[in-house]
Amino acid sequence: MKTIEELVNDLGRRILITGGAGSLGKAFIRLLRGSNEVIVIDNNEWSLAEVAKEYGVETYLMDFADWKFDEIPCDIIIHLAAYKHIDMGETNVMTFVENNINKTKKLFEEAYKFNVDVLFMSTDKAVEPISVYGYTKAIGEALAEPYNFSVARCGNILSSSGSVIPTWENAIEKGLPIPITDERMTRFFIEDFDAANQIWDMFKSGKKLIIPKCQEIRLLDLLTMVLERHGKTIDDVKVEITGIRGKEKL
Repeated sequence: MKTIEELVNDLGRRILITGGAGSLGKAFIRLLRGSNEVIVIDNNEWSLAEVAKEYGVETYLMDFADWKFDEIPCDIIIHLAAYKHIDMGETNVMTFVENNINKTKKLFEEAYKFNVDVLFMSTDKAVEPISVYGYTKAIGEALAEPYNFSVARCGNILSSSGSVIPTWENAIEKGLPIPITDERMTRFFIEDFDAANQIWDMFKSGKKLIIPKCQEIRLLDLLTMVLERHGKTIDDVKVEITGIRGKEKL
C-alpha cells in the first residue's frame, strides 16, 4: 500500500467521502475539491441533490457498503457515514451494529484489497463508551487499526443535523420553551470547516489517531451565546430542563 504522503501529496487524487452530504462532508468538499477529484455518496436523496447542485462533484445515491472499487476506483476514503443519534442507538441496537460495525468492516476490507487508504471519522463518545453509538464507534476504531488506517476523534459539529443549536434556534423563533438537558453538562464543539482543516492536516502528516482541538463549553453558556445572536438574554426565554437521557455523559 502507498504511504499517506505519496497519496496526499499528489494533486488530482480521487477522494471518496461517505456520508458526504452532511455538514462535515460539505466542509471536506469545500476543502478538497480545488486540487482533488471528490466523489460523494450518501443515502439522503435531497441533501445529495443539493451537494451536486452546489458543488458540482460526482455523486452517488447509495449505501456505502455497496461501493464497487473495481468499477469506480478511488485513492482515499473519508468515511463519515454512520448512524449517530444516541437515543435511537439504544432502541435500534442491531441496526447501529449493522451499519456502524458490519458495513464499516466490509468497507475497510474492500478498501485494503484495492490499495485505498481510509480516514475513519470517530467520536469523543468512543472514549470509555456507555452508549450503543459510542461502542460501535470504538469498535470501528479497532477495525481500522489492523489496516493502519487513520482515525479522527471529533467532538460535536456546530449546527450539524441533530445538533442542539438548530433545535434551540427553532424554539427561539417560535417562542417555545428551550430544552436543555442539564445546566452542568459540558460538551466539546467545533465548526465544521475548522474540523475538516485540522483533521486533513494531521492526516497528511501521517497521524493515525487524530484529535482536533475543540472548544469545551457548558451547554448553558452555549445557549447564552445563541440567544445573544438573536438579540435575547436568558431572562427573555423559558428554559426547560429535560434531564440527562439514558446513555449520555455529564
